[in-house]
Amino acid sequence: MTSTHDLVAEATAFVAEAERMTNERDVDGIRTVFAADGHQTATLDGLLIEANGIDEIHRAWGTMCAFMDKRQMYVDKTLVTADATTIVNEWVGTVAGKQSARGIEVWKLDDAGLVVDQRLYGFLDARPESSPVQNLRMLVAHPLTAVAFSRVR
Repeated sequence: MTSTHDLVAEATAFVAEAERMTNERDVDGIRTVFAADGHQTATLDGLLIEANGIDEIHRAWGTMCAFMDKRQMYVDKTLVTADATTIVNEWVGTVAGKQSARGIEVWKLDDAGLVVDQRLYGFLDARPESSPVQNLRMLVAHPLTAVAFSRVR
């Protein structure tokens, strides 16, 4: 049986490695993290990106790394919680020098500690509810939601 201290240490190390792989754009390193039949879903500002199996995940991760490099995106990841089969971390990041990106990741592990499912939810330019820019974005993208939120505020 793994102690709580060991579990937290292992999860913290996992999150640190995920941060390193992201910031160093380690495309091939993804093959050491995911199980052969793994699944990955990334939701970025509403854009849904899915990959099944290590080869698709590797290609998707390569695309993501190229995107992050082009946009000069870097993240700091922090462990939120973990148990024997799940690790949850949050992240904050900079995009083109602006610190406005944030998100959360949920990692499901198999008995060997390999990722069988990863879900990432991210926002590349999150702003406070008082931001006129964000309110305009909401109005353009989701007019009924924006109006309803404005009315109840």
